[in-house]
Amino acid sequence: MKLLAIETTGARASVALIDEAGLCKVQSSDETMNHLQHLIPMIQQLLTKCELSINDVTGILVSEGPGSFTGIRIGMATAKGLAQALNVPILGVPTLRAFAYHMEQEEVIACPVFDARRNQVYAGAYGWERSQDGSDCGQAVQLVKDGAYELTDFLQKLETAVSTREKSAQAEAKLLFFGDGLDRYEDAIRGWAQEAADRGIEVEFAPKQRRYQEALSVAKLGRRLFLEGKQTPLGQMEPVYLRQAEAQRKLEEKMGKTV
Repeated sequence: MKLLAIETTGARASVALIDEAGLCKVQSSDETMNHLQHLIPMIQQLLTKCELSINDVTGILVSEGPGSFTGIRIGMATAKGLAQALNVPILGVPTLRAFAYHMEQEEVIACPVFDARRNQVYAGAYGWERSQDGSDCGQAVQLVKDGAYELTDFLQKLETAVSTREKSAQAEAKLLFFGDGLDRYEDAIRGWAQEAADRGIEVEFAPKQRRYQEALSVAKLGRRLFLEGKQTPLGQMEPVYLRQAEAQRKLEEKMGKTV
């Protein structure tokens, strides 16, 4: 099994190859918001580094969103084109959930926050559930549903979820924030964290080198879903935007005013 993972939902694109044992190699771009030009060459560079050809790929994993609307479309179109040309299965990987695989630790709750503009964030929260046989670190479980939120609304839902988790005898865990939403909202989250500390909630922020989307995490989560048989029929593959594109929203508003 050789699965190709594509991540284009953030400012920097990356790709990864992962096998059935979980061994993974990654190729990343230093360019920002230049996915269309660099994605295919990156895939070729990765294959060359692994001494493989594109025909050795047995499945495609693609970060499905939310994130940059243009980036999502580029990744999705490339993934679907490759899957069709190679006649291999394809699987959409939830972008926010993949952040749980940045740091696979039971004591961490991953809290990815993206800047969705219009005073909103795309956000969710994922903790870890220990595997029954102890064979691995377990699996990521959703604590706050992925959505487009006002920041204060998300933080309130997050605190409620953490309190409920602790009352249900789950191990206490620190909140670890990721995502480009920190570029804009980190001060506001720090202010909330100071107050939350009085209620026993510990908050940390991912270092900048691990803060943003990574094909490595998409590959780890995608491999797990792939082995569980979660492949998506090619005709049903759709981006996950969580909200209308700005151009579509403005067009509908304009059409509504002219009716």
